[in-house]
Amino acid sequence: MNIETDTMLETVNQIIKSNFDCCAEEIRKFENVTNNFVYSFTVLGTHYILKLYRSTDWPEYGKIQFVNQLLIRNNIPCAELIEYNRNNQIFPNGYLIEREVQGTAADKASFNRAQEVEFYVKLAELVSSIHNIKIKNFGYIGSGIACYESMMSFFEDEFDRLDDELKGTVSETLLRKMKEKFLGTMRNFEDLPSVLCHGDLSKKNIILQDNGKMFLIDWDDAMAFNWMADISRLTFWMKLNYNKQENVLFRNTFLEQYHTAYRKSEFDIFESAFHIYSALDSLIFFKNIGDKEMENHLKNYLNGLDLQ
Repeated sequence: MNIETDTMLETVNQIIKSNFDCCAEEIRKFENVTNNFVYSFTVLGTHYILKLYRSTDWPEYGKIQFVNQLLIRNNIPCAELIEYNRNNQIFPNGYLIEREVQGTAADKASFNRAQEVEFYVKLAELVSSIHNIKIKNFGYIGSGIACYESMMSFFEDEFDRLDDELKGTVSETLLRKMKEKFLGTMRNFEDLPSVLCHGDLSKKNIILQDNGKMFLIDWDDAMAFNWMADISRLTFWMKLNYNKQENVLFRNTFLEQYHTAYRKSEFDIFESAFHIYSALDSLIFFKNIGDKEMENHLKNYLNGLDLQ
């Protein structure tokens, strides 16, 4: 059993006991999780996940419960939420308990080429269904109604944050050019409706079951954007994790199977610009966790962009 400290294990035990009125039979810490403390535990033969948040304000208050109810109402497979608490003195930052979805994480699955193509066919069907869920306004959705009337206004504020956090990492001239390119493209897609977006579509957040069922997990980054933004996050992840041939195959497979009535033929234009934002946001993340290899890789990617 791997634990971070005796104090943290004691906190985990207190939370479990306060919610189940008994002690866990087994506790295991997930390693290599950078944004939260995550444990699996077993009570009376049932497996659960406990997530302890590092941040006091992320995910935003009310979002997890709101998204969970949306998924259930729309028959989207999801983990059963047991408890979400940001007001418990045991761990003031807050925690989540959900029933563990049994299966294999897609990033741990051994796929051959045909199986991976089929995986993206099924993922496209699932994501298409999720994007049928409309949200009012854009951006953060803690209250159930997002707080920006347009996606443009959200990203104008986001680039102020990026400017602050990337000072000394990316040149001011390059940041200005990227901002102009990104926002200039976003203006052309303001008619697209706001939908529920997972916010971190990647194989690490997908569980596969033997019966063929697929679950999207970890909705902490859920936002209200248009469908193109969510899928552009996915294709950016593909670009970082596949070779060029695989990236083209799996990206095109997904897009061919994805269903939408909104400007699908223009996705390439939006995607190219949105990858700028994805790269900048990822650069901040990898810089903050000290991953120099990924930091340098992203810097090289940004320096090589055609911003004309």
